[in-house]
Amino acid sequence: MTIDHDGRKGRITVLTEDECRDLLTTTTVGRIAFVNDEGQQLVPVNFAVIDGAIYFRTLPDGFLAQLARNHDDVAFGVDHHADTYRHGWNVTVKGSASEVEDRATINLVLSHARLRPWAGGVRPMVIRVNIDSIDGRRVSDH
Repeated sequence: MTIDHDGRKGRITVLTEDECRDLLTTTTVGRIAFVNDEGQQLVPVNFAVIDGAIYFRTLPDGFLAQLARNHDDVAFGVDHHADTYRHGWNVTVKGSASEVEDRATINLVLSHARLRPWAGGVRPMVIRVNIDSIDGRRVSDH
């Protein structure tokens, strides 16, 4: 428990792995983080969790296509906060990213309702983030 400068009591709770996995499914936008030749990158993507892995779509010649070449050190994060009620949570995944080449999985991802591209256009390349570790925290003011 902590006390902030205006006298309110706050609490940070470490989430279990199951809670983290459940929270991953409550939102559709996350951020993929990785390092490339230009340095650290942090990019929002719409995503879905399917069979325990994170999937998103991109263009074969797009910025995120570089993750198709077996990027073995990525992070992925989602969060939620409610300023009025002073509470929120975050989940961070560490793992590896690669292009999906299995036609059945590609078809599943391309037809998934949560993975319709927000940016429009056809985004036929499917990237999978395999989860090596997952953790999260919840914060509240009571």
